[in-house]
Amino acid sequence: MKRVLVGFDGSEGAENALNKAMDIIDEDGEIILLAVVLSPSENRPLDARNVQAVKTRANTILNFAIRDVGDHEFSLIGLVREGEDIASVIIDVANELNVDVIVLGSKGSSELGRYPIGSVASKVVQYAKKPVMVCR
Repeated sequence: MKRVLVGFDGSEGAENALNKAMDIIDEDGEIILLAVVLSPSENRPLDARNVQAVKTRANTILNFAIRDVGDHEFSLIGLVREGEDIASVIIDVANELNVDVIVLGSKGSSELGRYPIGSVASKVVQYAKKPVMVCR
């Protein structure tokens, strides 16, 4: 695999997904760690400061994960995106970056907030046009 997108939120499931991505990536490939921050909405009355704080936390989580992986032949980058639906953002980024596969954890307790991680993976599997690997 040349390009792998990993949905990453700092949960144990996300760590498992990253480990699997490292197993399948080509030596000269690229792993993209994607953290999705939910936008304010009618159901989530967040102000801009709260959203910015979550984005900052997401960047910190990604930077720690990248540091923990250490040096490898493949490249590893972190990306934070904002959107109203986590699964839709993952699918959109996968298409935009033309990844070979999306790797997700099956469930977990996100460090970015309490989101139903399993339902995100399920929705990505159902709607993505790219191959999806769900790790336990």
